[in-house]
Amino acid sequence: MTRAWLLPALLLACSGAGPTSPAPATPPAPVAPAPVAAASPAPPVPADSPKPEPVPEASPAPAARGPIELTFVGDIIFGRYRGDNVFDPIPGPEDHPFAAIAALMRSDLLVGNLETPLTRDLPLKSPIGARFRFGASKEMARHLVDGGFTALSLANNHAFDLRAAGMIDSPVILRELGLVPLGASRAEPPTFRVDTIDRVGWKVGFLAVTTRRNAPQFEGTPELPYLSTTELDATLGPLIAASRAEHDLIIVFIHWGDEYADAPAGYQRKAAKALIDRGADLVVGHHPHVLQGIERHGRGAIAYSLGNFLFENTNAIPRLTGVLRARFTAERCLEALTFHPAYITRGPPSKHPAPATGGLGKQVRARMTTLGAGLGTEFLSEGDDLVLRDFPCAAK
Repeated sequence: MTRAWLLPALLLACSGAGPTSPAPATPPAPVAPAPVAAASPAPPVPADSPKPEPVPEASPAPAARGPIELTFVGDIIFGRYRGDNVFDPIPGPEDHPFAAIAALMRSDLLVGNLETPLTRDLPLKSPIGARFRFGASKEMARHLVDGGFTALSLANNHAFDLRAAGMIDSPVILRELGLVPLGASRAEPPTFRVDTIDRVGWKVGFLAVTTRRNAPQFEGTPELPYLSTTELDATLGPLIAASRAEHDLIIVFIHWGDEYADAPAGYQRKAAKALIDRGADLVVGHHPHVLQGIERHGRGAIAYSLGNFLFENTNAIPRLTGVLRARFTAERCLEALTFHPAYITRGPPSKHPAPATGGLGKQVRARMTTLGAGLGTEFLSEGDDLVLRDFPCAAK
């Protein structure tokens, strides 16, 4: 569009008149800014008003819990008093008795039966007159730390071998070494209790007891968690049921059975199955000094005896042993039970457990397969190992 002030200038140019300066353009009227509402003044804050709490930062979501693996072994001693009443150690101070089998024992939580009571100053002569008398010092117990153990049961028939001193010192020494005592003798009730271990996001309860003892309960000494096998269900059953909601797993670790028997007694099988029915996930036994079979029951399993593990007896059958591995899914279901065959070698440098391969491996597998078949158990062979799978998983 032609602006109005250009038209007179064009007419003058056409008529020959001199140049005339164009009229200045009229600037547009300024636009007034929109009125801004005045902010209402904040009400005064009383001097005694509490200051607002800072808003906490959001905590990161906890990591999803994964599966857990537990490993179990049988009887462990570090030496004994001989007929001349002199202590005869098994490993020397510079030995590493669990080094050869450490890879098979490695897991989130490793448990064994410590049949050797501990004391700070091991006496040169035994304080009792029994034929079989065990004992060890704190320095000897350091082998357990080197072996990667998490917890040791003290509930067994040799708990009184060093008299009250051993019953009192054993759990204290284990704790000083960073290990968890299970089934310790107690001066105050309750005698039977679930010991809780927290590992990798799991809360695992252990109930360690013995049905065997070498001496009666003496007045003024801590009380051994001792029961007869026929009392197990009535005493432990309610404790398992009450602890079930507070734990992801419940393991019964029990010293029982007849020495050198190939199979558990009928009343043992009945008692073990009752404990599984009450809510235990596994029942793991020791004391017979030989391997016994493994039996499925419900959603769990029973290993009646894991035999010797670090022991002086290296005769043909007692030297056969193994490591039991239990793997549970994040949903607390027993996924697999694996038995790693092992044996107690006579050295060098001293007696110690080692993986059983070759001919010895065949012997261990043959024993476990035969004894398991007598309990209705059929293993799968996977390399040197025996495996059980396909356990039912009921809601817990």
